[in-house]
Amino acid sequence: MKHFFFSLKPRERYMALAALLVAATLWSTGAWARVRGGWDAWRAFEEEALVQKSWLAKEREIRAATTLAVQGLDSGHGYDQAKLVAEAINATREAGLNANTESPKTSKAGKFAIHSLQMSCRKADLASVLRFYESVKARAPYLAIGNLSMTADRGSAGTVTFKATITALELLGELPAGAKAAEPAEAGSK
Repeated sequence: MKHFFFSLKPRERYMALAALLVAATLWSTGAWARVRGGWDAWRAFEEEALVQKSWLAKEREIRAATTLAVQGLDSGHGYDQAKLVAEAINATREAGLNANTESPKTSKAGKFAIHSLQMSCRKADLASVLRFYESVKARAPYLAIGNLSMTADRGSAGTVTFKATITALELLGELPAGAKAAEPAEAGSK
């Protein structure tokens, strides 16, 4: 290789060196980008590990809060999809509203199913919206309002169009015996 290089004319040597320099520059910038990307990924993994460690350190608090949250929940008292739609329609009728609903969506997690129903009411007065809120609030903790948004209607003074997500909780099976039995002992220690 050395003999070949020195057999070239000086102009060809400079061009070969320039091409080698360009190739080395391109390779080094690509290598630097790969090293930096690996370093950034490593730091992101370390940060995620710290977050996970903090959640694991709070395990007892989370379990106690969960136990407290499910206190008083009984299987059969939650709302399935059909009952959610019926209760939402009843709540709107009690408030004097006419609602449009979409079909409910369900997500299951362990012993719980969470059903969500999108609904909207046009040309509703604020008093009716407040009555609707109070009607749903009376059905808690199994029924709740989320993502409530209101926009003023144009041309109609004092009316709004509101959209809301009604969420229902359904207990799919019996709670573990420890969840209900642990309550009095924890309540006494506080």
